Amino acid sequence: MAILRKYMGEAVGWGGALFSLAAFSLNSMGLTHGQSVEYLGMNIVGCLLLIFYGLTKKAHASYVLNTIFLLVAVIALVRAYFLQV
Repeated sequence: MAILRKYMGEAVGWGGALFSLAAFSLNSMGLTHGQSVEYLGMNIVGCLLLIFYGLTKKAHASYVLNTIFLLVAVIALVRAYFLQV
């Protein structure tokens, strides 16, 4: 059971990394833009997964950094789609 938990934790970490990398890649290639729901949503999911992974590994710098990135992405999403005047 401990082995399964270890591999699930690693899968969560890699999933978070892939979401974040995919968002950055799509934005860099001009296939999405920095204020799109897709870009911000992928960053939010990636950050959440990486925060969980960082917490389980006790990697303080990682989860603090991803928490800050998560807050930035959520604020950007709210500003872009919910506070439009």
